[in-house]
Amino acid sequence: MGSRRAYTAGGVVLLTSDGTRRRIPAGACWIDRQASVPDVCTVRWCELGIDYSAALSGEDLRAYVLGCRVQYAV
Repeated sequence: MGSRRAYTAGGVVLLTSDGTRRRIPAGACWIDRQASVPDVCTVRWCELGIDYSAALSGEDLRAYVLGCRVQYAV
C-alpha cells in the first residue's frame, strides 16, 4: 500500500513522533505503510501550517477503520 488519502471526523488521538498526544483535526490526512517495519502505518496531517505524523500498528488502524473513525477517500 502506498500513500493513501483518508478523512477523519476529528475524534482520533495519536501519539506523534515528538512524543505528544494530538487529536487529528477533522478533514484530510494521509496514511502510509512503513516498508522497513511490518504492520506499522504512519498517519500524517497538517494543522495550522505545521506537519505532524504518528505511527500506529496495522491492527489499531484497522480498528479505527472498522469503527468508522477513519474513512478512506475514493
